[in-house]
Amino acid sequence: MVVEKLRICFLGTGSMGSAVLKGLLAAGHPKELISATTKSESSAQALRAMGVSALSTESSPDANALMAGDADLIVLGVKPYQILDVLQELSGEIGKNAVLISMAAGIQIDSMAKVLPANPNIIRTMPNTPALVGRGVTGVAAASTASKDALDATIELFESVGEVIVIEESKINPLSAVSGSGPAWVYYIIEQWEKVALSQGFSEADAKVLVRQTMSGAMALLEDSNEEPEELRRKVTSPGGTTERIIATLEERNLEGIFAESLRAAVLRAEEIAKS
Repeated sequence: MVVEKLRICFLGTGSMGSAVLKGLLAAGHPKELISATTKSESSAQALRAMGVSALSTESSPDANALMAGDADLIVLGVKPYQILDVLQELSGEIGKNAVLISMAAGIQIDSMAKVLPANPNIIRTMPNTPALVGRGVTGVAAASTASKDALDATIELFESVGEVIVIEESKINPLSAVSGSGPAWVYYIIEQWEKVALSQGFSEADAKVLVRQTMSGAMALLEDSNEEPEELRRKVTSPGGTTERIIATLEERNLEGIFAESLRAAVLRAEEIAKS
């Protein structure tokens, strides 16, 4: 399968679906081969203005079946609790070889396969929102029944918006916490870091420059240097200096433990979603 020649349908274009769809457009995928469904008619109109064929369930209750009927790749971008209902809508309406790609946390491949037993190409993915700027990372786990072509097409689709890691399904929930939710980790840290700068008397504008440029500059240095974060940190941390005191304070507060606890909570929530 060559992705640029495939018809790709996005069922649900929330934050994640929109990120991948827009990233795909930015990567040059033909607009006429992209379709989508949305909940509201206003959202569908916005997609049509971008050149994408779109229907809303608000105006067309059977929009999902109508748009996905002739698609080669069907990307499920609805909320986890809606996944199985949407798959039921597709039963008997899509081609047997259509590739079904879920981006929902917690919904297992087996659960989806029970709804569509005639469709072997079911794949779970977990992208993140930097796909919108072509810098995403996506975990991909395929059903044992999925063809190599189906997996390759999925990989190619998400490589158009960033990096792809192929994993076992058992790793999807931890990956979701690390990278799927990862941007929120980063933004939350930036929020708190800027608050600290403000508390030291910096203006809001200056606090943003100090924190955001430091964050982006540090990441650029990490990418360009081919050195590990630990080594780069050591170069900034003079013995007995102020940076050493910062790191010591973070270690005293067990920052690693806080991160680990946060990840465990996210994985537990994904497991709760799957059970419900």
